[in-house]
Amino acid sequence: MYKRLALLSIFVLSMMLVSLAPAGVPQAEAQDPELTIVWFAWPPCEALAELVPQYEGANVTVDCVPLAQWHDIIFTDFVAEGGADLPILDSQWIGEAVGGNHLVNLTDWMEANMELDDYVPAALSAYGEYPAGSGVYYGVPAMADVQMLVYRADIFEEEGLDEPADTWYGLLEQAQELKDSDTIENGFTWFWCGSVGCVDQVQTAWNQIAWSFGGELWDPAEYQVEGVLNSDENVEALEFAAELYLTGPDGSGDFTYDEVLGSLCNGTSAMTSIWVGFGPVIADPNSCAEAENFAYAVPPGQTDHYLSLGGQGMSVSAYGDVDAALDFLAWFQMEETQLEWIRLGGYSARYSILESDEFVNAAPYNGVFADAYPLVKDFWNLPEYSELLEVQGEYLNLAIVGEMAAEEALSYIAEEQQYIIDDAYPDGPQ
Repeated sequence: MYKRLALLSIFVLSMMLVSLAPAGVPQAEAQDPELTIVWFAWPPCEALAELVPQYEGANVTVDCVPLAQWHDIIFTDFVAEGGADLPILDSQWIGEAVGGNHLVNLTDWMEANMELDDYVPAALSAYGEYPAGSGVYYGVPAMADVQMLVYRADIFEEEGLDEPADTWYGLLEQAQELKDSDTIENGFTWFWCGSVGCVDQVQTAWNQIAWSFGGELWDPAEYQVEGVLNSDENVEALEFAAELYLTGPDGSGDFTYDEVLGSLCNGTSAMTSIWVGFGPVIADPNSCAEAENFAYAVPPGQTDHYLSLGGQGMSVSAYGDVDAALDFLAWFQMEETQLEWIRLGGYSARYSILESDEFVNAAPYNGVFADAYPLVKDFWNLPEYSELLEVQGEYLNLAIVGEMAAEEALSYIAEEQQYIIDDAYPDGPQ
């Protein structure tokens, strides 16, 4: 009893002191929420870190982690029911995250807070919808991205080539001509790496060739891979990729983004197709010695014309400060913020931004981005994505560098991927 009386006395006394405090003395203010975003280390992550201090509703920290560790950091934190409030996920990870109940369903929030008609539909679907076609969303576009063709305009002029061909076979002829010339060492170099640490590099390179040759990776309606992936169109696309590989530097079968950028910037390769997100590195003379000699174009098609979808969506973790995260997300999607985002080197999925003069004039390749982005296509969005990706990367790479026949590689991938899908979904599509 005496303890309760003592505590009551302390409480009354403290209230009296507050009421007697001089009017001019400020009371303690509530602290702003603390929010964390996690992404992988590349120029757009640095741009986002430069953008977030402009937000006044919270203290926002952007963690740019190594690419090879990006997935594991996020999902390890999910298992521990912690980590970033606003994880930026690769599009194919949405299924895995939703399956683990790690993300907040944003469907109703998006309808109330975003002008959805102003977004490229493929971006809304790829960066947050699960299951595909369901109209249920767990992420919003954070960084729209697509590959652009980067080429040495001075070398093309010297060799009498007007501009890059608009078909893959035409581009191959130009790359072979450049490889055989005395003007430059290599024609076309690419990120052919297929190891697990390279995530999806060779896959997103080859996929856009396969789709443009009329091939498909699987039948998502029937969950069927065998007979689809190992089609005649895809065999031709993989044999084509092996020929294109030969126009690049010797030993480039293990090239990642870094080696591709190095080969362009040191003047030994004439062309590549690479994500626009690397544009600030390529176009900056301080980071790339050949920057002033580059020109940009939409990568080619063939019988069809598709490009791999890049970029990522921003989601809200079920384990963080959900209300504060949603407030930030609303600010990030505002037109004014999106314009500032593109000024810093980010990319928007909003039509109104992509069609604006400010966007087109913000970087020398932005006009190409606006033309290329509507051609994007994505691949599997399943929790089993990582297993499917690993098989595809290893055997695509073996075929491209000439260690396995294209038909054999695709048949092996199809068999292994079909086993993975059948094992996960014994009753068929969910």
